[in-house]
Amino acid sequence: MFPKGFIEESNANTKEAELGVDFLFDYSTGQHIMSGGVPSNQSVFLGVKQFIENVLRTPVNEYKVYTKGENEVFGISVYKYIGERALPTGYLNSELKREVTENLLRHPMVSSVDNWKGEREKRDLKISFSVTLTDGSIINFSEIINSESVIDV
Repeated sequence: MFPKGFIEESNANTKEAELGVDFLFDYSTGQHIMSGGVPSNQSVFLGVKQFIENVLRTPVNEYKVYTKGENEVFGISVYKYIGERALPTGYLNSELKREVTENLLRHPMVSSVDNWKGEREKRDLKISFSVTLTDGSIINFSEIINSESVIDV
C-alpha cells in the first residue's frame, strides 16, 4: 500500500514489512477506524480478514486500482447474476468458490481455502469457508452475498 522503505525495519518483522501497512476499516459504517485522529494500524491477521472482505465486496475488475494488467482479475463476478433464477445454484456456488479461492490464494499469508459451503436464500447467496494462513492460524468466515454487499466508492 505504501512505498518500500516506508516502514522502519527496526520495529517491523520482515513479513509485515513486505505486506505494508493496512488501516482498520469498519464495513458497517464505511469509515476507517481512528485513534487519536490517526487511522489505526491492524495486525496481519486482521489485514487478511479485511482482504477477504474486499474480495467478497468487489465486483470483478470494477475498480482499476485492483488491476495490474489486462490478465489481472480481482473481485467476483457473481454480482451480475444476483437475482437471476435461470442459473442453477450449483453453478453459482462453484463459480463463486473458484473465484474467491483464486483471489484469496494471491495473498502471501493465505495457504489454503477449505470447508466451503454455499446456499441460495431468496435473492442472496450465503457462504462460509475457512482460510488457513501460513502461520497455521485459521479464519472462519461467513458472509451473505447480495447486491448490498458491493463496495460503494
